[in-house]
Amino acid sequence: MIFQLNKEINNLSRIPRIRLCDIGWNEEKFQTLLFENLEKVLQDEELLLIMQSRKWQEEPDLMAIDGDGDLYIFELKAWESHEYNLLQVLRYGQIYGQYAYEQLNDLFQRSFPKSASLIEAINNKFQVDLEKGNINTKQHFIVITNGLDFKTRQSILYWNQSGIDVKSWIYRLYKISEDNILIEFDTFRIKEDPFDDIEEGYYILNTNYSNDKIDDADMLEHNKAAAYFDPWKKNIEKLKKNDRIFLYRSGTGIVAMGLASGKLQKQDYHHEKQYRDEEYFMKLERFKLLKNPLSAADIKKITGINYRFMSTMFALDKDSGDKLWEYILKNNI
Repeated sequence: MIFQLNKEINNLSRIPRIRLCDIGWNEEKFQTLLFENLEKVLQDEELLLIMQSRKWQEEPDLMAIDGDGDLYIFELKAWESHEYNLLQVLRYGQIYGQYAYEQLNDLFQRSFPKSASLIEAINNKFQVDLEKGNINTKQHFIVITNGLDFKTRQSILYWNQSGIDVKSWIYRLYKISEDNILIEFDTFRIKEDPFDDIEEGYYILNTNYSNDKIDDADMLEHNKAAAYFDPWKKNIEKLKKNDRIFLYRSGTGIVAMGLASGKLQKQDYHHEKQYRDEEYFMKLERFKLLKNPLSAADIKKITGINYRFMSTMFALDKDSGDKLWEYILKNNI
């Protein structure tokens, strides 16, 4: 529920909800919006995208895999109040739920021809050690639906009660004026992250060591925080001047820290022209290389929190950030 604040009379007025047809949009326009802005609304850090649909093909709009090898099948159709949204995504489950690893790897290579094999990409992204036999042993279904679409949401409850894992991805439209339309996305999360909305100026950033050791060395040599390609590079845009950044090397721990300059910079990844502006970075002031890295176990001991280190970048609460920063400075590690 969204309200508009009138400061002059100290009053709240509720903004009414609308449907796509109220703004003259159809399913195709909405799909285009999602595909072009997916990195902004999909909690991608928990999923590896393996394919997008092609026109005139009987394919899911999106498929992805998580760190356990589970397959996620997305149906992005925006038809409202039609339960066959659900039947369509379940039909895809019948087809692709039977796919062997080699078939999924072919889809992945078709969509991302420059990437490593699917099993390598999964293990590198999630820091796991899965084998091919672990892939696609379980399927999850995601249906996008308007928050006013009660029939589809009731059907989702029915299928969940029947033991089929169907999740809804709710979007809500609000019209303030003809040129001012708000869209709210209530996306699912595989695991709840209590730090997801924290903006207190402390971040842990992965140095990409597992994917390319050159990136790790470049950050430490040039005193910077960097991320590469969509959607991960967008994390750097979040940083504000004097945010405190801890650089974390997978398998090692925090290896450096510094204060964000507040000035976003872009350059070609590995200085190769075909990867134009695929590196976003920000210089770190008061940069400090740690003499002894602070391991994940050390971080848990200092903060009392067992953090997940799968994300490219995640926020810390102020209390935990202060503890880590002061511990490193006080002990001169």
